[in-house]
Amino acid sequence: MSSPLLELRGCTIRFGGLTAVSNLSQSIESGELVGMIGPNGAGKTTVFNIITGVYKPTDGNVLFQGKSITNLQPYQITKAGIARTFQNIRLFQSMSVLDNVRVAFNKNLRTKLFSAIAHMPAQAQEEEDVLEESMKMLQMFDLTSVKDERSGSLPYGAQRRVEIVRALATKPRLLLLDEPAAGMNPTEKVDLMQLIKRIRDALNISILLIEHDMKFVMGICERIFVLDYGEKIAEGSPERIQSDPRVIEAYLGDQE
Repeated sequence: MSSPLLELRGCTIRFGGLTAVSNLSQSIESGELVGMIGPNGAGKTTVFNIITGVYKPTDGNVLFQGKSITNLQPYQITKAGIARTFQNIRLFQSMSVLDNVRVAFNKNLRTKLFSAIAHMPAQAQEEEDVLEESMKMLQMFDLTSVKDERSGSLPYGAQRRVEIVRALATKPRLLLLDEPAAGMNPTEKVDLMQLIKRIRDALNISILLIEHDMKFVMGICERIFVLDYGEKIAEGSPERIQSDPRVIEAYLGDQE
């Protein structure tokens, strides 16, 4: 039996006397679309930070494609095939939409510094390839019409889409989305749900997302796990999560 794409084994992280995540074991299989929910302060973004190397777990281990990434730096984890977006948008606000995407392709460039300085044919061809791939991705997200606009000048929902495109430009095997629907209106959320499903299938990647909009989570995720005070209290299908008494008490019961 093949190992999961991502596996957290007994991960705990403490900040002084505060345990933010406690003994979390969780796996993501290839091609899965999984949701992580829980009240504010439950430890969800901390889990993302553990996976991406921003925080090192106090105890436990993180494996990606069967290999430990626990002690890798964030850039090494990105290179290994994990990309993320953030709760607060982190685009290069003064750069164009197209340049925000093109810069993310640097991870996969083959030509070296000398080739770039000397403008050798291989470097020129690679620049053309990057431009072509960037335009394809912008087209997938309906962003070609704003490719030359400053990313910081776009509406909030469009900035969210640009950030997802930029993450996908690193060609990940696993994409982590931190509240991707935040700031979007209902129509934009429906479009985003369809888009996330489409890119999962088209690019053959796995997706783990955090989201507070329960309609969004229940409508898109195939499996959901729930954190409360840093501990996993439930896991299962959307139907099972919606009817779980512990989840209702800790989280869903507070939703309107």
